[in-house]
Amino acid sequence: MATRGATHAGACRRRCPPRSACSPADSQPLGWLSPAALISGSWYSARRDELGAELAGWLEQADECCGAARAVIAPHAGYSFSGPTAAWAYKHVQPAGISRVFILGPSHHFYTPRCSVSACASYATPLGDLALDLDVVAALRATGVFDVMDLSVDEAEHSIELHLPYIAQAMGVQPDMGNTY
Repeated sequence: MATRGATHAGACRRRCPPRSACSPADSQPLGWLSPAALISGSWYSARRDELGAELAGWLEQADECCGAARAVIAPHAGYSFSGPTAAWAYKHVQPAGISRVFILGPSHHFYTPRCSVSACASYATPLGDLALDLDVVAALRATGVFDVMDLSVDEAEHSIELHLPYIAQAMGVQPDMGNTY
């Protein structure tokens, strides 16, 4: 995990370079940022044990109605609204057959006519960090089709953050074990 310099107005849980080093997005080096899980503690539990038990309970209650998932489409609302519903999708994740996870989410707060990729090295969750495959991100950027999200845009977008704990739970992520997806 890369460390960063100063913090962005207290929003990051980790150290970051000065804000000027994060903009413009096209000049960002990849792999040295990690957005804070900003909605943990409000939209879902920020406590590892509590969140893990909640997700495990919902996954246990969900029926397995078909084979292994090749794709998951699940809601991205607060877990009190969407947690049990999302479990029906994540119940079908079979980690043994998965080598890469792609997360697609809408942009609620920032208009962009193109797809964007994260400049981050990992995403923080209460269950452990999920490292991004920076080689895949670089290959996507090299196509010229993708923009790079500014850290503030990445942190503000809840549609992706709400899937991260479920991915960590379904994939059996171990805290601080270099889990790359």
